[in-house]
Amino acid sequence: MKIEETIFLNNSWKWTSFLKYLINRLEIYDCSPYDIPSEYVYRESNFGKKKNKQVVSLYTWAARHHRINLARAVCINSPNYEVLNFLIIPNTIYNVPFFGLDFVTLPNTHLLVLDFQPSLKIEKQFNKKLLEKIVRLRDNCHSQIPIAEKFSNDLSKFFSPGLIWSKLPRKESSEIIISTKLLSTFKSYLDLYLEILFKSNEVDLELEKEIINGQNDYLHFRKEKDPARPMLKNLFGDEFCESLIENILFTTK
Repeated sequence: MKIEETIFLNNSWKWTSFLKYLINRLEIYDCSPYDIPSEYVYRESNFGKKKNKQVVSLYTWAARHHRINLARAVCINSPNYEVLNFLIIPNTIYNVPFFGLDFVTLPNTHLLVLDFQPSLKIEKQFNKKLLEKIVRLRDNCHSQIPIAEKFSNDLSKFFSPGLIWSKLPRKESSEIIISTKLLSTFKSYLDLYLEILFKSNEVDLELEKEIINGQNDYLHFRKEKDPARPMLKNLFGDEFCESLIENILFTTK
């Protein structure tokens, strides 16, 4: 099934505008569609009590480029949950962080995470000019969107000073913020990231080994500590959840 045939490119889904933009931008940079195993492309599940079963759908879109080992978006839609989880894993011959996005709509709350997620220490991967740009984008965004509580120490090392992290109640004012301020910030973040990635020079072998180790540390940590695991198990069952996390969400293959 093609993503154009699903609800995820239909404006009735919460995160459609974000998904359309990221697909369009990656196509502009000549990224090629990547065929992932069919069992992860589209999946439906019945969720809820026997008398009130509701259909939950999941779609995975993926692309590659010689500068990108994997770019993938996992989309979930149900009456209670709407999720866009997007990650760019750059080729390790470039000293560039991950691009990470996790937008989750729960029954009462929107959880919003957007960042250039480091695979090395900040000072080894972010120059002063880049730090200034992402901090300026963060501050501008959080002038209208509240900042959520701090992450724990084991998590915080995987985020940059430009992290956007917020919780919004599900109400009309939040919908306006998401469709305006958050969307414009996301576009600026993604445009800046792709500009940096596609202008980067190749690194030497020694630094590449550090980047490989750093990427693997992050991906292994996320496999073990993924906060979406309970939701995925609840919606799609233990076996599919663990397989999706291992082979798609945070693959090191």
